Amino acid sequence: MSALHQQLSDFILQQIQAGQLRVGDKLPPEADYAAELGVSRSTLRQAYTELERVGVLKRKKRAGTTIIASQPQSRFKMSTTGLYELLSLGRDTELVLTGTRTVHTETVPYLHGFESETDHWLEVCGTRTLPGESVPFNNTQIYVPARYAAIEHILERNGPSVFRVIEERFGLAVGRVSQTAKAINCPAEIAKIIGREINAPALRIVAHLYDKNGILMEISVATFDPERFELQTDVEFD
Repeated sequence: MSALHQQLSDFILQQIQAGQLRVGDKLPPEADYAAELGVSRSTLRQAYTELERVGVLKRKKRAGTTIIASQPQSRFKMSTTGLYELLSLGRDTELVLTGTRTVHTETVPYLHGFESETDHWLEVCGTRTLPGESVPFNNTQIYVPARYAAIEHILERNGPSVFRVIEERFGLAVGRVSQTAKAINCPAEIAKIIGREINAPALRIVAHLYDKNGILMEISVATFDPERFELQTDVEFD
Protein backbone atom coordinates (compact mmCIF):
# COMPACT_ATOMS: atom_id res chain seq x y z
CA MET A 1 0.00 0.00 0.00
CA SER A 2 1.37 3.43 -0.95
CA ALA A 3 2.13 6.15 1.61
CA LEU A 4 -1.00 8.08 0.56
CA HIS A 5 -3.24 5.06 1.16
CA GLN A 6 -1.66 4.53 4.56
CA GLN A 7 -1.96 8.19 5.50
CA LEU A 8 -5.63 8.17 4.55
CA SER A 9 -6.43 5.00 6.52
CA ASP A 10 -4.56 6.45 9.51
CA PHE A 11 -6.53 9.71 9.19
CA ILE A 12 -9.90 7.93 9.12
CA LEU A 13 -8.90 5.80 12.09
CA GLN A 14 -7.85 8.90 14.03
CA GLN A 15 -11.24 10.50 13.33
CA ILE A 16 -12.97 7.38 14.65
CA GLN A 17 -10.84 7.29 17.78
CA ALA A 18 -11.38 11.02 18.39
CA GLY A 19 -15.14 10.53 18.26
CA GLN A 20 -15.64 12.57 15.08
CA LEU A 21 -16.81 9.35 13.48
CA ARG A 22 -18.57 6.82 15.67
CA VAL A 23 -18.90 3.05 15.74
CA GLY A 24 -22.13 2.20 13.94
CA ASP A 25 -21.94 5.20 11.60
CA LYS A 26 -22.10 4.69 7.86
CA LEU A 27 -19.46 6.55 5.88
CA PRO A 28 -20.60 8.76 2.97
CA PRO A 29 -20.79 7.31 -0.56
CA GLU A 30 -17.32 6.74 -1.98
CA ALA A 31 -17.54 9.44 -4.66
CA ASP A 32 -18.72 12.06 -2.17
CA TYR A 33 -16.24 11.10 0.56
CA ALA A 34 -13.30 10.97 -1.86
CA ALA A 35 -14.17 14.46 -3.10
CA GLU A 36 -14.50 15.72 0.47
CA LEU A 37 -11.09 14.31 1.39
CA GLY A 38 -9.46 15.46 -1.85
CA VAL A 39 -8.35 11.99 -2.97
CA SER A 40 -9.25 9.61 -5.78
CA ARG A 41 -11.84 6.88 -5.29
CA SER A 42 -9.16 4.24 -5.86
CA THR A 43 -7.07 5.71 -3.03
CA LEU A 44 -10.10 5.74 -0.76
CA ARG A 45 -10.91 2.14 -1.63
CA GLN A 46 -7.37 1.06 -0.77
CA ALA A 47 -7.68 2.80 2.60
CA TYR A 48 -11.04 1.10 3.16
CA THR A 49 -9.48 -2.26 2.33
CA GLU A 50 -6.79 -1.75 4.95
CA LEU A 51 -9.30 -0.68 7.61
CA GLU A 52 -11.56 -3.60 6.75
CA ARG A 53 -8.59 -5.98 6.99
CA VAL A 54 -7.90 -4.90 10.58
CA GLY A 55 -11.57 -5.09 11.58
CA VAL A 56 -12.45 -1.37 11.76
CA LEU A 57 -14.76 -1.13 8.74
CA LYS A 58 -17.25 -3.46 7.11
CA ARG A 59 -18.26 -3.02 3.50
CA LYS A 60 -21.36 -4.55 2.02
CA LYS A 61 -22.62 -4.20 -1.51
CA ARG A 62 -25.54 -1.76 -1.76
CA ALA A 63 -25.41 -1.20 2.01
CA GLY A 64 -22.30 0.97 2.07
CA THR A 65 -19.39 1.11 4.50
CA THR A 66 -20.01 0.87 8.25
CA ILE A 67 -17.67 1.57 11.16
CA ILE A 68 -17.69 -1.55 13.35
CA ALA A 69 -14.76 -0.89 15.73
CA SER A 70 -12.57 1.93 16.97
CA GLN A 71 -9.42 -0.15 17.46
CA PRO A 72 -7.62 -2.36 14.92
CA GLN A 73 -7.83 -6.02 15.80
CA SER A 74 -4.59 -7.71 16.87
CA ARG A 75 -3.23 -10.33 14.51
CA PHE A 76 -0.05 -12.29 13.97
CA LYS A 77 1.62 -11.71 10.59
CA MET A 78 3.91 -14.42 9.25
CA SER A 79 5.97 -13.65 6.17
CA THR A 80 7.48 -16.46 4.14
CA THR A 81 10.49 -14.94 2.44
CA GLY A 82 12.81 -17.61 3.82
CA LEU A 83 13.30 -20.28 6.48
CA TYR A 84 13.87 -17.75 9.28
CA GLU A 85 10.58 -15.99 8.60
CA LEU A 86 8.75 -19.27 8.04
CA LEU A 87 9.62 -20.33 11.58
CA SER A 88 8.68 -16.95 13.08
CA LEU A 89 5.48 -18.27 14.68
CA GLY A 90 7.51 -20.59 16.87
CA ARG A 91 10.07 -17.91 17.59
CA ASP A 92 7.83 -14.92 18.27
CA THR A 93 4.91 -16.49 20.16
CA GLU A 94 4.84 -18.79 23.17
CA LEU A 95 3.41 -22.31 23.00
CA VAL A 96 1.27 -23.15 26.03
CA LEU A 97 1.02 -26.92 26.39
CA THR A 98 -2.38 -28.43 27.06
CA GLY A 99 -1.41 -32.11 26.98
CA THR A 100 0.73 -34.93 25.60
CA ARG A 101 0.04 -38.54 24.70
CA THR A 102 1.28 -41.39 22.53
CA VAL A 103 -0.64 -42.11 19.32
CA HIS A 104 -0.35 -44.75 16.58
CA THR A 105 0.26 -43.90 12.93
CA GLU A 106 -3.04 -45.43 11.87
CA THR A 107 -5.13 -43.28 14.21
CA VAL A 108 -4.10 -39.88 12.80
CA PRO A 109 -4.68 -39.25 9.07
CA TYR A 110 -1.91 -36.64 8.93
CA LEU A 111 0.62 -39.36 9.85
CA HIS A 112 -0.31 -41.77 7.08
CA GLY A 113 2.64 -42.32 4.75
CA PHE A 114 5.22 -41.25 7.32
CA GLU A 115 7.46 -43.54 9.36
CA SER A 116 8.16 -43.57 13.07
CA GLU A 117 9.90 -46.27 15.06
CA THR A 118 7.30 -48.72 16.40
CA ASP A 119 4.67 -46.72 14.46
CA HIS A 120 4.08 -44.59 17.54
CA TRP A 121 4.35 -40.81 17.84
CA LEU A 122 4.40 -38.31 20.67
CA GLU A 123 1.43 -35.96 20.27
CA VAL A 124 1.93 -32.55 21.85
CA CYS A 125 -1.12 -30.25 22.05
CA GLY A 126 -0.96 -26.54 22.75
CA THR A 127 -2.20 -23.05 22.00
CA ARG A 128 -0.72 -19.67 21.15
CA THR A 129 -2.12 -16.31 22.29
CA LEU A 130 -1.40 -12.78 21.10
CA PRO A 131 0.10 -10.33 23.62
CA GLY A 132 -2.58 -8.64 25.69
CA GLU A 133 -5.28 -11.16 24.79
CA SER A 134 -6.72 -14.06 26.75
CA VAL A 135 -8.28 -16.12 23.94
CA PRO A 136 -5.80 -18.15 21.86
CA PHE A 137 -5.62 -17.40 18.14
CA ASN A 138 -4.11 -20.81 17.42
CA ASN A 139 -4.59 -24.44 18.40
CA THR A 140 -1.83 -26.88 17.50
CA GLN A 141 -1.17 -30.62 17.49
CA ILE A 142 2.48 -31.56 16.96
CA TYR A 143 3.52 -35.12 16.15
CA VAL A 144 7.07 -36.15 17.05
CA PRO A 145 8.59 -39.41 15.76
CA ALA A 146 9.45 -41.97 18.42
CA ARG A 147 13.20 -41.32 18.05
CA TYR A 148 12.69 -37.88 19.61
CA ALA A 149 9.82 -38.75 21.98
CA ALA A 150 12.09 -38.50 25.04
CA ILE A 151 11.60 -34.73 24.92
CA GLU A 152 8.18 -35.25 26.56
CA HIS A 153 9.88 -35.22 29.96
CA ILE A 154 11.67 -31.91 29.40
CA LEU A 155 8.86 -29.93 27.78
CA GLU A 156 7.77 -26.89 29.76
CA ARG A 157 4.15 -25.78 30.00
CA ASN A 158 5.08 -22.35 28.67
CA GLY A 159 8.07 -22.53 26.42
CA PRO A 160 9.61 -22.51 22.97
CA SER A 161 8.37 -24.52 20.03
CA VAL A 162 8.74 -28.28 20.14
CA PHE A 163 11.21 -28.25 17.26
CA ARG A 164 13.44 -25.91 19.27
CA VAL A 165 13.53 -28.46 22.08
CA ILE A 166 14.42 -31.21 19.60
CA GLU A 167 17.18 -29.04 18.14
CA GLU A 168 18.71 -28.37 21.56
CA ARG A 169 18.28 -31.90 22.93
CA PHE A 170 19.65 -33.76 19.89
CA GLY A 171 22.03 -31.17 18.42
CA LEU A 172 20.00 -30.74 15.23
CA ALA A 173 18.84 -27.81 13.13
CA VAL A 174 15.82 -27.42 10.89
CA GLY A 175 16.93 -27.54 7.27
CA ARG A 176 13.64 -27.66 5.37
CA VAL A 177 9.99 -26.89 5.97
CA SER A 178 7.18 -28.11 3.74
CA GLN A 179 3.75 -26.71 4.51
CA THR A 180 0.25 -26.49 3.09
CA ALA A 181 -2.54 -24.09 4.07
CA LYS A 182 -6.24 -24.60 3.49
CA ALA A 183 -9.56 -23.16 4.59
CA ILE A 184 -11.66 -25.43 6.80
CA ASN A 185 -14.89 -25.33 8.78
CA CYS A 186 -13.76 -24.92 12.37
CA PRO A 187 -14.45 -28.11 14.39
CA ALA A 188 -16.43 -27.71 17.60
CA GLU A 189 -13.58 -28.67 19.94
CA ILE A 190 -11.22 -26.11 18.35
CA ALA A 191 -13.85 -23.39 17.89
CA LYS A 192 -14.32 -23.29 21.65
CA ILE A 193 -10.58 -22.80 22.18
CA ILE A 194 -9.93 -20.04 19.63
CA GLY A 195 -13.21 -18.20 20.05
CA ARG A 196 -14.84 -19.06 16.71
CA GLU A 197 -18.34 -20.21 15.94
CA ILE A 198 -18.67 -23.92 15.15
CA ASN A 199 -18.14 -24.45 11.40
CA ALA A 200 -17.02 -20.84 10.94
CA PRO A 201 -14.12 -20.41 8.47
CA ALA A 202 -10.69 -21.21 9.91
CA LEU A 203 -7.21 -21.61 8.47
CA ARG A 204 -5.32 -24.88 8.87
CA ILE A 205 -1.59 -25.12 8.18
CA VAL A 206 0.10 -28.50 8.11
CA ALA A 207 3.89 -28.26 8.30
CA HIS A 208 6.59 -30.94 7.99
CA LEU A 209 9.94 -29.98 9.51
CA TYR A 210 13.11 -31.83 8.45
CA ASP A 211 16.67 -31.59 9.69
CA LYS A 212 19.58 -30.75 7.39
CA ASN A 213 19.89 -34.45 6.46
CA GLY A 214 16.29 -34.63 5.33
CA ILE A 215 15.09 -36.60 8.39
CA LEU A 216 11.63 -35.73 9.67
CA MET A 217 11.65 -33.90 13.02
CA GLU A 218 7.95 -33.15 13.50
CA ILE A 219 4.58 -32.75 11.81
CA SER A 220 2.56 -29.75 12.97
CA VAL A 221 -1.20 -29.38 12.43
CA ALA A 222 -2.16 -25.83 13.39
CA THR A 223 -5.60 -24.22 13.19
CA PHE A 224 -5.88 -20.41 13.23
CA ASP A 225 -8.54 -17.78 13.73
CA PRO A 226 -8.22 -16.11 10.29
CA GLU A 227 -9.24 -12.74 11.70
CA ARG A 228 -6.14 -12.71 13.92
CA PHE A 229 -3.56 -14.35 11.69
CA GLU A 230 -2.07 -13.29 8.36
CA LEU A 231 0.17 -15.32 6.06
CA GLN A 232 2.19 -13.27 3.57
CA THR A 233 4.41 -14.61 0.79
CA ASP A 234 7.06 -12.36 -0.82
CA VAL A 235 9.26 -14.13 -3.34
CA GLU A 236 11.92 -12.56 -5.59
CA PHE A 237 12.96 -14.09 -8.90
CA ASP A 238 16.39 -13.58 -10.42
